[in-house]
Amino acid sequence: MSPPLPAALAFEGRRVLLKYHRLLSGTHAHPPNSIPALRQVLADGAEVIEFDVGLTRDGAFVLIHDEQLERETTGRGPLGAITAAEFAALRLRDTDVPTAALAEVVEIVAAVRRPVKVQVDLKEQAPLAPGVGERLLAAIAPMRANPHVRVVVGCLADWNLRALRRLDGTLAVGLDFAHYLDAPVDELVRLPSRINAYGYLDDHPLGFRRLTSVQAYLEDRMAVLINLVDGAQEFYVRKEFLLQALADGVNPVRFIHERKPGALVDVWTFYAHEERIREHLTAALEAGADQISSPTAGLLPRFLPTQPRVTAPATTRPRRARRPVPSAPPAARRARPRPAPRRRPG
Repeated sequence: MSPPLPAALAFEGRRVLLKYHRLLSGTHAHPPNSIPALRQVLADGAEVIEFDVGLTRDGAFVLIHDEQLERETTGRGPLGAITAAEFAALRLRDTDVPTAALAEVVEIVAAVRRPVKVQVDLKEQAPLAPGVGERLLAAIAPMRANPHVRVVVGCLADWNLRALRRLDGTLAVGLDFAHYLDAPVDELVRLPSRINAYGYLDDHPLGFRRLTSVQAYLEDRMAVLINLVDGAQEFYVRKEFLLQALADGVNPVRFIHERKPGALVDVWTFYAHEERIREHLTAALEAGADQISSPTAGLLPRFLPTQPRVTAPATTRPRRARRPVPSAPPAARRARPRPAPRRRPG
C-alpha cells in the first residue's frame, strides 16, 4: 500500500491546497491523464485533482493535454483529426496503458465517498460548436451530482467559460488570463505575441510605450482581466508571472483577493526537480496562494521553508521576519516583436 499523499501544505497558520496536476503526484510511475494515475491519487488521499480534456473529430471528450497526439500517445497528427474509437486504440507514450475517455473518469469519480475537488481543464481553444457545451455539462453531471465532489471547469479560452456559464449559471469555473498577460518564460509561439515596454507578454496598447509605472500598468490590466468571466470562483496564476510581478512591487494574489473576496488563487506549475524550488514555493506561499498546482505535489512538503519560532518579550507582540522576494526574469529594455522561434511541444 502506498503512503498517503499530502492534501495540503501548512504555512503560517494557513492550509494551502495541493492540486495533483494531470493526475500526477511525483510518487507513482503511471502516465499522466490516465486511469491508473486517477485511481492511484484517489486511493492515496489526494484532495484536489486535475486532468485535461480535449475533443475528437466526432466530438468525444477524451483525456489529453496537447492538440497534437505525438508527445503523449502512440498516435500522430491533431486530436481533432481522429475519432473516439481511433483514440481509444492508442496507447500512452512509452507505456502499454490505453488512453482514457472522460466517461471513464466520471464513472470513477462519481463513486468517490470522501471530499474531493476535481478540476476539468478544457483544452479546446476554438469557440465551442453548437451542442458541445451542453454535451460537456451532461458528461460531467454525475460527478457534480456526487455530494462529496466539487467540480470546477477551467479553460484558457475565456469565451468558452462564458459560453458554459450561459448554459448553466451554477457551474463553478476557473479563469486563467495568460492569453492576455503573462511572463516571457519560454519560446513557444502563443498568445500574447510580444514582449511589451514593461517586460511582460501583453499585446494591449497600454504596453506599447512605458508611460506610467509598472505597478499602475499591472493593476490596470489585471483589474480588467479578472472580470473576463462573470462568477469565476478560481483564478490560475502562472508562477513565473507571479515572481516577475512581485519583483516589480505588485502582488497579483493579494490583488485578486482584495477585489474578489472568497475567490481561490492557484499558482502553477511547480516541479520538485526545478532549480530554486524552495525559494519559488516560499514566494508563492508568502504571496498568499490558496492552492499550488504541481505534477510532483506529493514531494512538495519537503521544500517548505523553515519557520523558526520567534521569541519576544511578553509585553511585545512578535514581529514576522520578512523574507526577500526572488528576482524575476529580466525585463525587456524596450517593446519589440517576439522573434519567431522554432515551435516545440508545450
